[in-house]
Amino acid sequence: MKLRKLLTVLLVISMMLSLTACKSDDKDNTSKDTGKNTNEGEADGFYVSTKEGGNITDQFSILAGWTSDSPDNTIVQQTMIDELGIDYKVEYMQSNDYLTTLNLKLSSGADLPDLMIFPYDKTVESALTTADRVMNLNDLFKSDKLNHIPNIDSRVQDYVKTSSGDMWWMPSYYAVEYEQPWGGWTVDAWWVRTDLLEKAGKSSDDLTTIQGMEATLRAFAKQKDSNGNNIIPLSIVQGENQQERIILTTFGVDTATGTSGMPAVMDINGEQVFIYDNPNYKEAYKWMNKMYREGLIDMEATTISTERFREKIESGQVGMFTTDLWISGLNETWKSYDSGEDSVTFYYEPFANPKVEGVEKAYTSYVNPNPGYMVYINKDTKKLNAVMNFLEWVNDPNPLRGHEMNEGPVGTNWYFVDEENGIWDFEAGYKTERDSGDSTRVAACTHQLWQFASYSNKWYAWWNQSIEGNKAGADLVSKWCKYVSSEIVNHRAITSADAVKVDVDGVVSENLASLNNVVDEYSAKMIMADSDDKFEKAYTDFQKQIELIAHWSGMKEEWYSLYQGQ
Repeated sequence: MKLRKLLTVLLVISMMLSLTACKSDDKDNTSKDTGKNTNEGEADGFYVSTKEGGNITDQFSILAGWTSDSPDNTIVQQTMIDELGIDYKVEYMQSNDYLTTLNLKLSSGADLPDLMIFPYDKTVESALTTADRVMNLNDLFKSDKLNHIPNIDSRVQDYVKTSSGDMWWMPSYYAVEYEQPWGGWTVDAWWVRTDLLEKAGKSSDDLTTIQGMEATLRAFAKQKDSNGNNIIPLSIVQGENQQERIILTTFGVDTATGTSGMPAVMDINGEQVFIYDNPNYKEAYKWMNKMYREGLIDMEATTISTERFREKIESGQVGMFTTDLWISGLNETWKSYDSGEDSVTFYYEPFANPKVEGVEKAYTSYVNPNPGYMVYINKDTKKLNAVMNFLEWVNDPNPLRGHEMNEGPVGTNWYFVDEENGIWDFEAGYKTERDSGDSTRVAACTHQLWQFASYSNKWYAWWNQSIEGNKAGADLVSKWCKYVSSEIVNHRAITSADAVKVDVDGVVSENLASLNNVVDEYSAKMIMADSDDKFEKAYTDFQKQIELIAHWSGMKEEWYSLYQGQ
């Protein structure tokens, strides 16, 4: 940027004319109470001149790379304006296929929002930089006008850099403590209704082996819901973020994709074996097919929408489900219940993978301290000062910042009940809506933009909320998350194989979308095959198609070369 030259010229002119500019010498960009910026002079602006980049209080726009039911205006938005002078509006995707939506915007030449945030995906970087629609951020990480952004851990910054050393996006949702990152929400499990377990004459011991799990599903199939209909023994939203992944790990197959998007890889006897080449991958789907043909897996599993799935859960039709809790919506609806008398969903509890003979433990996720999201700045934005003021605020490493991004600054919509021990609660009026369990009312409270902030192992909000005065169900999410994290443990540390970087123009990047499409299609076919022969054909066709359509061998060859050279 020609910013420094411009500022120098302006300074010389002002001196010649004997004019005095008022500017604070205080370089602390945050106030003691709220983190509100205090060092902007109207002429100079926060990062660039106000003529070039506007004021920090200007409204700026955000494009979020996911879907949401949040309205245009929320309580937290107004709180941010009132307390911090940060004014934003949010646009969401109409589908989870954010890349297609983005490419349509780029190809049409449509105006882009001031800020864009996407899940980490190098294909997004390639699309935006090739179209020349985003700012190069190299100068931001070296700027003496900023306190927090230049001090982001150097390893996180290195993760952002391209092979040429350029930085096109701001890291978000990264670990403050890089060496000891917080383990995150680990809610992957077999979620089983314990009331049905008892009615079916089964116990938790029956869930410890795959044979016992099968027997339990058959026993569930004989039970009725409150309307007299047969219970669905096991339901999944197949293909939606691979909700069958807990079943795959039961059969000894790691499922967490690499940071590059390359499918999961495991070290087996000193050899790197990818998920689709692992013979146990086939065994897992063979088991699912067997259960499906017996009527023990939801007949709608391969086509069901998330909304329909949640309806079945809430109405008491489902005996058990996999994999993560969020897909069920229970993290919100539980808040309305005190006991199983209010809702049978109160009885869902997480269970570990049943043992399969000859299979070692596998994992659905790994702990990765690197950014989970990418934030891009529109190169044509006229609101750069407002954007930079926001990004500087949200990148404060304060452990509270993520919660403040989600719910507003401490002391507004939420407050500390016991600050010494980190126990907090929502303000009464806000709490009524936020903990209502009604997704529409919750969405009207906040856009829940926690993805913009970093996270810390020093304090995590949702494990420290006061339960006084709450329904008993409000504590179930944190209770079971802690249990899954410490007792079941379906996550592991990141490895060098997980973190291989690939070229955005390489074989891997070019074929990932095609590969995922083939996987979605044929995993459904394997589950639904109505005979052993048709299952074998579906699996054989799957192996052929990932090679024919996605150049699977070429993807692996490129990956192995990069892995060995890193």
